[in-house]
Amino acid sequence: MKHGQLRAVAHSIADSLAGGVSLMTGFYDLRIYEDAMRSEGGILTVDLLNGRVVRGTPSTDVVAALLRIPKEFDRLCSAKGFVRSDCRRALAHFHTTPITQGFTLVIEDNSGRITEADFHGVPARRVMELDHLGRLRRRAIRRL
Repeated sequence: MKHGQLRAVAHSIADSLAGGVSLMTGFYDLRIYEDAMRSEGGILTVDLLNGRVVRGTPSTDVVAALLRIPKEFDRLCSAKGFVRSDCRRALAHFHTTPITQGFTLVIEDNSGRITEADFHGVPARRVMELDHLGRLRRRAIRRL
């Protein structure tokens, strides 16, 4: 199992929730960013392994959609050739500001490697920023 593949599975699920039309869960009117905006600090944290909200105040539709996430996590993992138990932690922190909406993924695998990556937009893409030479690059994935 490669750590990047694990991050790709978590990204697929978080992006499905963020897009509003989640074909994975069968919910077609999710407003996860509105739930994040109503939550304290403007952040809604979702545990993708267990399908529950860790921090924030979700709507009933989001809670119902999250109940289907563990099954989808298993399905996507098996498609990539590994099992869900290869992942210790998969958190998606959905955040919103008046200008942007996005989420941050925190992934920990069984070897203890932890990474954090930022995504924004619909569909979610890695955040872009200028490097020291003024070139536009994807923001680096942070190792914790």
